[in-house]
Amino acid sequence: MKAIKLSSTDNVATLLGDVEKHELVEIISADNEVIAEIKALQKITFGNKIALGDIANDEHIMKCGHSIGKSIVEIPLGQLVHVQNVRSERLDIPEAIIEEIIKQMGIEQ
Repeated sequence: MKAIKLSSTDNVATLLGDVEKHELVEIISADNEVIAEIKALQKITFGNKIALGDIANDEHIMKCGHSIGKSIVEIPLGQLVHVQNVRSERLDIPEAIIEEIIKQMGIEQ
């Protein structure tokens, strides 16, 4: 499976298909060049983000060269980057909604 890193400053890549736990993911650049290969730490569905390296707690999540939020815990290389470990700096999503998203997506925590 492949994931795309859209900017050189990004610390996440977007999955181009569903990935199973422990499956290898080819990271490609916007120019369609393979730039890395990492192992998914959990099942990640199409369109979601995977960590391209260890992300510290309270670090900006960079996608397309822009911050899309901040981590609320340490996020290891290969983990799903989503509502269970990131908070938006623009939108305050209620905890009950976050819990429902985690439940509906079957996110392994």
